[in-house]
Amino acid sequence: MINAVKVFLLLVLIVMINMFFSGIHTSKQSMVYAQHQDVFNLDKDSLPQKVSPDAPEAEWITVDDRISYVVPVEKEKYEAKDILMEDIELWEVIDKSPFEWHQVDYYLEKPITEIHTRTFGKQKCDRSRKGTIFWLKSGKKCVFWTMWSVWDCRQEEERN
Repeated sequence: MINAVKVFLLLVLIVMINMFFSGIHTSKQSMVYAQHQDVFNLDKDSLPQKVSPDAPEAEWITVDDRISYVVPVEKEKYEAKDILMEDIELWEVIDKSPFEWHQVDYYLEKPITEIHTRTFGKQKCDRSRKGTIFWLKSGKKCVFWTMWSVWDCRQEEERN
């Protein structure tokens, strides 16, 4: 009987010590977190907006950014309107190292042009680049692009 009382008192003592130390740990933890404020992730809308007194008057405009190119797809998929993103994605090959090009089987090799257009307000600018597309037997379309041309922001009448 005395052994059972000793074991019971020992268990009560362990539980009390555990509760005491866990209370100290949580109070330290809450004090540390209460003092921390992340100054790098503040809400930007609530911060004051600084404007220089000699700044020109600003007009906010929407820029419509479009890229267009022509890519081959299977005729059956096109007619069934079953084209997936994988069918129109172009995999840009920067270096020919992933392939031994004399050993690659492909369905089609064709020159293509990519046109990048930005429309904003009453103005339109565009640039283009040429490339060579390879439609591989795996279904992927690889392309080698040349450098972009400079942006052309002239009016349509001046371009022709």
